[in-house]
Amino acid sequence: MSLIYIPIFFRASIIFSIAYLIVFVLGLIGNFFVVLAVALHPSLRTATDYLIFSLATADLLIILFCLPTTLLNNLLIEWQLGSYGCKISTFINSTTTCVSIFTLVAVTGDRYFAICRTLRYAMWEATYTLFVVGGIWVICAGLAIPDLLHYNEVSYALEENGTEFHLCRPENSEASDDFFHFITVNLISAFLIPLLLISFLYGRIFWKVTNRQSLAVDAHVRDERIRIRVAKMMFIVIVIFVFCWTPLYGLYLYFFLAPDHSSPTFQFASSLLRPIFQWLSLLSSSLNPIIYVMYSQKYRRAFNQILLYPCQAHYDNIRTTTWNNVRKSFKNGTDNKSIWKKEKRDDSNISKSDPTTNISLIEQKFEETSTDM
Repeated sequence: MSLIYIPIFFRASIIFSIAYLIVFVLGLIGNFFVVLAVALHPSLRTATDYLIFSLATADLLIILFCLPTTLLNNLLIEWQLGSYGCKISTFINSTTTCVSIFTLVAVTGDRYFAICRTLRYAMWEATYTLFVVGGIWVICAGLAIPDLLHYNEVSYALEENGTEFHLCRPENSEASDDFFHFITVNLISAFLIPLLLISFLYGRIFWKVTNRQSLAVDAHVRDERIRIRVAKMMFIVIVIFVFCWTPLYGLYLYFFLAPDHSSPTFQFASSLLRPIFQWLSLLSSSLNPIIYVMYSQKYRRAFNQILLYPCQAHYDNIRTTTWNNVRKSFKNGTDNKSIWKKEKRDDSNISKSDPTTNISLIEQKFEETSTDM
């Protein structure tokens, strides 16, 4: 099967490939470190950390499965991964995108109760959040099932020469059905409504923080500052998510509403703007770990421990070996000291005895030493 390239300049395709590669490397390393840090460090066992773990897992799946297929689909007109690749890629993309925005809603709710409903939040066990995370993944997977069922590798024939090429798109569906699904599920349910909830909750948080009187207990002040700092960190994550995803949703809405798909504006948006906006949406998945490191001392400490683990293991090995050698040297030194004291006592006895006896004992000791050598 011959590969058909989209009508963009070769230099642009090289730039796209490099840009996608940078996002892939940053997102893979960063989100893997976040998942590993929460899994290994007991200090990262709060409700917020479990939600961050869910968000990092979703971002990691986006980087591993969605980014390569998105780049390939932008560089080539024809779908190259077959029917199963189309279904799996679309299902993972829909599920993880939904998990990301719903997890941000859960994080906002967590910060709202931590700051505005402190007593209720104190009664909430961190392990309960695992049920929330599981529910988010189940709901998002359920919303993505129609994509798993309807998307397929569809063959099209060119009118000029009758050549067939393949696309990954809904099978046997009308344009009106695709538009209705995009508006109701993708745009309203999985983007606009969550953003409204996040905006409402952060509005309440902002009002509570600005109107709250200072606390008298230093420990309470410290806890309050930590909660507000975490709220600021997650607010930045949300702002970056909205900034990175809004252009892509707007572009898809334009694709559905554009009256003429052969116009230069539509071709420009399809060939150049779509790869850029898709790259921008993927960029949010790689920026989140950087934000965690910038605003959270716990994650900085955990990342440092993970990075220095090989050196730490080597250092522990050297320290153990050195300590064993010191113990052996100390033991040998103790034995030598006992022998030296014994010989010193013998020499004292010799000096106190008869000179003739001393000479005999010295000659006998010399003969024993000569025999041992």
